[in-house]
Amino acid sequence: MATFDYKARDPKGAVISGTLEAVSEDMVVSKLRDQGFFIIEINRFKEAKTGGKGFNITLFSRIKARDMVIFTRQFSTLINSGMSLIESLVVLEKQTTNEKFTKVLTSIRRGIESGFSLSESMVKHPKVFSKLYISLIKAGESGGILDDTMNSLADFLEKEDDIRMKVRNKTAYPKFVLGFAFVVTLAIILFLVPTFKGIYDDLGAELPAMTQAIIFVGDALKSIYFYIVMIGLIVGGRFLFRKFVASERGKHVIDNIKINLPKVGDIFKKMALSRFTRNLGVLMRAGVPILGALDIVKGVSDNVIIDNAIEDIKNNIRKGESVSLPMSKYTMFPPMMIQMVAVGEKTGTLDENLIKISDFYDTEVANSIDIIVTILEPMMLLLVAGLVGIIVISMYLPLFNIYEAM
Repeated sequence: MATFDYKARDPKGAVISGTLEAVSEDMVVSKLRDQGFFIIEINRFKEAKTGGKGFNITLFSRIKARDMVIFTRQFSTLINSGMSLIESLVVLEKQTTNEKFTKVLTSIRRGIESGFSLSESMVKHPKVFSKLYISLIKAGESGGILDDTMNSLADFLEKEDDIRMKVRNKTAYPKFVLGFAFVVTLAIILFLVPTFKGIYDDLGAELPAMTQAIIFVGDALKSIYFYIVMIGLIVGGRFLFRKFVASERGKHVIDNIKINLPKVGDIFKKMALSRFTRNLGVLMRAGVPILGALDIVKGVSDNVIIDNAIEDIKNNIRKGESVSLPMSKYTMFPPMMIQMVAVGEKTGTLDENLIKISDFYDTEVANSIDIIVTILEPMMLLLVAGLVGIIVISMYLPLFNIYEAM
């Protein structure tokens, strides 16, 4: 038996709360319905213990972006097949492997059964469903096109996930090479260098500056104080950096540096513009008014410079201006993008043009990453060879000096 907290409305409409003991949550639902209550929320008060220590694995589970992509596509498919929201959620609850996500879906289903809309039930879980996600669902409900909206939302999330996976896959090899270089360098310094140091100590040889530096690094890596200092610097540095980035000035400085970095800055800029245009296009396609859509997408680009521009564009639209005119004041937005927005406004296809702009930038980002990765691969190998070469040369330099002295 487990204890459950519940919140419900009685037949007169008054909200009541309490606890019930039952074998399962379904039994609690059955008992409350028999009493004529409309269920608002049910939570398990005491989780089952494992191993006699009360360890709950769901505390460490999290809902990943991939889980959201799969859920949205499956939910869209079920709704488009003619199933009701509750029937669809019941099916998804049973087949979802993530326990934490299952509880969220159960909560949403309970909310709908209690008379709340899908968006109202989802808004109770802001850590799972983003502001954009809920706004699109709400727009679909208002327009009576929830099935079409869910389909568009699934396409959008799959596109975002595809871009994320491409970036991750293309950067996997450089990350591996960097990790390999670090391990090899560390192994040489910790195990090979001490052998040479013992030989030179016995010979009484004078060590060059390069050799002394490598030996110093090896000795430092063996000292506990080195790791204490490094941990302190890393933790302290991370705290100060996060504090700086959280400030308004810090966000502006970091985002400005990101988009102005050689080569890489162009990728950051195009990724930010792609997120902005795709989100705005999807919202407008779902029927969200332009001002409301701009308010929602503010922040999704992950760039404070674009966010400031969005705020200015909103203010100018309120004054009766178009979207493209205030956009042209900012160098952040390329001429091609401004022109396509202007054409979309004139032809009434702004939502389509925004998504086309996003597709274009996604392709540009993928091509740029391909080029950088192609250049990085031989550079990484040269880096590994260079690091190993420097250490080996530094170890043999004293031998050359000894031979010259003889």
